[in-house]
Amino acid sequence: MAITRWRNVVTGPLGDRMAKFLESYPNADEIYITSAMDGDHGAVSHHYGLTYQDSRTAALDIGAGGYPAGSVKMRNFARWLYDNYADFTVELIHSTPFSDDDGFYVKNQRKDPGGGVYGGPGAIGHFDHIHWATSAALMTTMEQRVGQTAPDRVHPTTTQPAPLGTGVANTTPVWGWDASDYDWDRGPMNLVAAKRDGISFFVHKSTEGKTWRAAHFQEALERARGAEIPVLGAYHFLWPNNIEQQVDFWMDYVDEKTPWWKEVPWIWQIDAEKSAPMPRPPNPEEIRQVVELLKERTTQQNATGYVIAYAPKWLYDNELTGNYDIWNSNYTGSGAPRPFKDQYQGVTDFQAGWKPMSGRKPTILQFASDAVVGTQHTCCVDKFDGDLHQLIRKCGREPEQVRTLIDPAEIRRMRPVEEYALASAAGQPGLGNGTMSAREGRQQVEGAPSGHFPEPLTAAEQRELLDLTRQLAGQSGTTSGQK
Repeated sequence: MAITRWRNVVTGPLGDRMAKFLESYPNADEIYITSAMDGDHGAVSHHYGLTYQDSRTAALDIGAGGYPAGSVKMRNFARWLYDNYADFTVELIHSTPFSDDDGFYVKNQRKDPGGGVYGGPGAIGHFDHIHWATSAALMTTMEQRVGQTAPDRVHPTTTQPAPLGTGVANTTPVWGWDASDYDWDRGPMNLVAAKRDGISFFVHKSTEGKTWRAAHFQEALERARGAEIPVLGAYHFLWPNNIEQQVDFWMDYVDEKTPWWKEVPWIWQIDAEKSAPMPRPPNPEEIRQVVELLKERTTQQNATGYVIAYAPKWLYDNELTGNYDIWNSNYTGSGAPRPFKDQYQGVTDFQAGWKPMSGRKPTILQFASDAVVGTQHTCCVDKFDGDLHQLIRKCGREPEQVRTLIDPAEIRRMRPVEEYALASAAGQPGLGNGTMSAREGRQQVEGAPSGHFPEPLTAAEQRELLDLTRQLAGQSGTTSGQK
């Protein structure tokens, strides 16, 4: 959508390009341009055109509801520029009334938390609008990124098929969903729909501290395995102190509820955050200890798994030690709640959340907490920095040795309910009543292994199947043995 301008706003050619670029902001309908070459901006200003590194500059002032009513919207927009495009900005100035940020200030492609380069919020102000300046050369780079088609910005979905039963097809991008007991009140937890939607890895909270256990952990992982999501895992909410005791508690619970974890590509996610009851968040040394203890114990069990720490930059900055992989979070750019792939269009692989922290680039980024995945709303969603085979290898397994029970393409080729009814009515061997169950009939028609059908029949399908089975049974002279 075209960005709204206040009356009498004057822009030159570069200002027009900047205004066009702002249309890529996920909440572009919330912002408007208040001034450009017009107005009083002092004797010397990028508003009137200067040069930066021999390239012509321009500046826009942007509002989002005024101060204080629009403070949140203005901060969101300023953060989007700050996190994603600071490297291509000559000036960014926006002060906020909030205590949990340092304002948003950039000078000559360098971030300046607190705005000291401009004299600080008290001197520079800019509470009621955002000042943004860039050069023609920098603008060209920004346009090239935004000008890519949406699929290119998140990588076009590619699949390298593998023969059925011989391995997992390689895909990119690789999307993930990390869930907890809270998700079970938000939707049906349909993992088949999540798989169909493109989810390739799924982790669920299993434990916290020394005593808390997730009520739905086992069911969640069994559903995910039944849906044939290739990579699964468990996460533990880490408390400070008693590290070895927590690791034992975590792994013992996973061994008890999902002893089959050793048979699949598995993620051990350390969730190092801070909740209200905790005296402090885990420190970097405690996180490193968990990593080492997990690796030691999996080795003792002759098993493999991918150990990764959710230790976001907003909490740990660059203070992490060790050389383990990092799972970061940054929701900037994801925009309003909607399907997760649409949300990532506003994030892209250029987002600040992907930038190196503590000496390495994050391997997984949680980019939204309010996404739609399949039939589920309000999901925490993630993207892995690589393809599916790379993720599987991080789990210590070779993709060609990970057996696929049902190829994803088979789900799309499922035949009508009538064929399952025919199989059942034919009196083929099945359960104790002498005929096939609806699911077994459906599996035999499709050639799927028993016990691993990816999607249950809906209530409507079950009623239709029952009616058709009775009709066909009457025509063929067979009975189901049921009243």
